[in-house]
Amino acid sequence: MSDELDLELVGDPAPVQIVASASVVPLPEMLAAPSASRLVGASFDLLSRSSEEMRRASFYIGAIGLGTAGGYALATWAVEVASLHDTVSATKAAMAGALGGWLGLLALVAVVGVTVATVESRAMAAAILGGRAAGRPLTVRAALARSRATFWRVIAVSIIVAIPLGVVQGVILEVLAVAAPTASGVSLAVTVLAAALVGAPFAYLLTGVVLGDVGPIEATRRSFRVFRARKAAAILVALFESIAQLLILLGLGAGLDIALRVLSSLGLGVDSGAAGLALTTLSIAAGVFALGTLIFTVTVISIAPQVVMFVGLTHATMGLDHVRPGGDRDPDARRPGQRGFRRFTRPMVFGFGLAIVGLLGAVTALPN
Repeated sequence: MSDELDLELVGDPAPVQIVASASVVPLPEMLAAPSASRLVGASFDLLSRSSEEMRRASFYIGAIGLGTAGGYALATWAVEVASLHDTVSATKAAMAGALGGWLGLLALVAVVGVTVATVESRAMAAAILGGRAAGRPLTVRAALARSRATFWRVIAVSIIVAIPLGVVQGVILEVLAVAAPTASGVSLAVTVLAAALVGAPFAYLLTGVVLGDVGPIEATRRSFRVFRARKAAAILVALFESIAQLLILLGLGAGLDIALRVLSSLGLGVDSGAAGLALTTLSIAAGVFALGTLIFTVTVISIAPQVVMFVGLTHATMGLDHVRPGGDRDPDARRPGQRGFRRFTRPMVFGFGLAIVGLLGAVTALPN
């Protein structure tokens, strides 16, 4: 498989063609690039055809969230329950001692776990959708293998995009804070639109890495070229991602508020009896798992337009060949001297164990 790809713009609406010795799916089997006005419909059509793989992948992301962030959520709940029966001074003293240390450890594990879940959500979503768009569906196991292979490159392109977006959004927020300090709705709309305009040239970095099989710098260069082929579509792709980030934040806030209202209406809380406390604890664990699936679901929706346009314009999915049967990273292949593919890596399992130890440590450090 050649890593040297020559992207040639052959005019709009024809695709950005790839001239290489890499294995490329015949063009009739590929998803054609729609116009900007039909991009949303084509994206949801691709999502509907990938629903089964997405459901299974969301459970995997939910498990990562529960295994890493669940310890912090449950420890915080335990502190709330214990504080009801202790004095404020006793709780503060415990937080200043071992309890605070254990909570700090759990918070660190949770942050790392959520970061891993977010990165793997993006890479797995791009791989699964890319396989479907190319007419050669991937298994969740293969998509996970592709995510592992591109993990650090996905982080790198995320940073590349975040720098200009962060600068522009920061400037806009400062200007609007002075010009219209009470118009929060206007500030939000302007910030999202600015993010879409500034982020449009960077719209195809993720797919360039996962599907196009190039590094961050080359993915940036190619993203600019694909952007120039269909500028309106690239802006819409970037807008989808910007809105998705808001949906995650709004969804978290709304979900937490609904959960609290439901628990309150059921008479569950820190002052419930033993059965009520147990049910609330299980509800919190289920909520953390659901949070992971929510992150993945919103991520998939936000990435679908990017995959539709990238595959339609470039027909480049050679990155997925690495994890297909016979590829050098095929998760089902058995190679001498190599460990078998693990759904949960050793560092992940270590993180899960650390969360359990931290939760036990926090519970034992609660004030008597």
